[in-house]
Amino acid sequence: MRRMVMLLGALIVLAALNSAAALEVRFYPSKQLHAYELDPTHSLRSVVLQNVAIINDADTEMTLSQVELELTAGSIVHETRIVHAADLDRMAAEASQLQSSGMLKALTFQFGGARLLPEGVVLATARILKPGEAMLLIQQMLTFSGKRDALRVRVQTPAGRSEAAIPISTEASRTLFQLPLQGMWLDAAGPSPHAHHRWAVPQEFAHDFMRIGNNGLSYRGRGTRFSDYYAYAQPVSAAAAGQISAVLSDEPEDVSLLQGPGESLENYLQRIRARQNEQLVRGARGIVGNHVLIKHGDEYSLYAHLKPGSVTVKPGDIVTKGQQIGLVGSSGSSTEPHLHFHVCDAPDVLVCAGIPVRFEDVEIYGALQVRQLQSGDLVRNRSKDSK
Repeated sequence: MRRMVMLLGALIVLAALNSAAALEVRFYPSKQLHAYELDPTHSLRSVVLQNVAIINDADTEMTLSQVELELTAGSIVHETRIVHAADLDRMAAEASQLQSSGMLKALTFQFGGARLLPEGVVLATARILKPGEAMLLIQQMLTFSGKRDALRVRVQTPAGRSEAAIPISTEASRTLFQLPLQGMWLDAAGPSPHAHHRWAVPQEFAHDFMRIGNNGLSYRGRGTRFSDYYAYAQPVSAAAAGQISAVLSDEPEDVSLLQGPGESLENYLQRIRARQNEQLVRGARGIVGNHVLIKHGDEYSLYAHLKPGSVTVKPGDIVTKGQQIGLVGSSGSSTEPHLHFHVCDAPDVLVCAGIPVRFEDVEIYGALQVRQLQSGDLVRNRSKDSK
């Protein structure tokens, strides 16, 4: 009798493990995560888990108890975050609303389309997943000191546990880039957590370069014309040698996207939100506007929001580092003239994963240390601008 009880217990455990294994865990980006330096003195870095899909492939209902996020180095777990039931319910409801509103499909560049969720999969409104349903866990940032080689996701259910892991790279781009601009520039929105770039897959490690005048502003006069802005029509050069992969140069600029004199930030954001959603629907043309994409082996650098008609290269051209390719503008989803610059891993300006930029000879004004760029840094090309 005792032997039969033990055998029955073993079968129950096996059934639980098989049930848990029916939960499929997917990532987007799916190849690896890139960590970004926060403080080199303390070897402090951050990594963002942009998207995890948990899909119920079983023929029975599955309830998620909690999800554990673990940063590992080898077999050692160094940091753990637990996402509890209440947060899972909240995240499931938010993602389900995105799907029902159509925004999940419109934001393919952020969620990866079928790379993350198989066609036809329905997102559950809570952590209880019916057969074939899924839930999304999005935008989880973790910080660590030193190096980590993987982020492991453990999904707990009353029936058992499913898990999957994705590699972490603490290295920047293999290509060495110079600043694609001359003179002193403000990195108004870098890969820092408080900037918008860090939370979007293709531009996670992007930089928005603006120019500041002696008046402490980015524009002269009232700032109602593009020509009022110090950055406007400044030359943009190739940050590294490569081959032109894509070009757009005929997208018009829209002066109504500028913040009006005396217009409060709250009113301004409310006014342009609908316009920006319209830009999203138009894809790359509406979002990045006029741009140049340069291939550097298996890495691609993007120069976006360029002035209409200013692009001087065409697809297939070979360019050298420092060669002029266009002028700073404000086309696409741009709130004022600036250069958006980022590096990613595919030739699609939207459907790709961002890579931290490895700059050479870039001086960060007042930093007194060599480090990766952060939002708010004043920067210049030390070697080029000192000549």
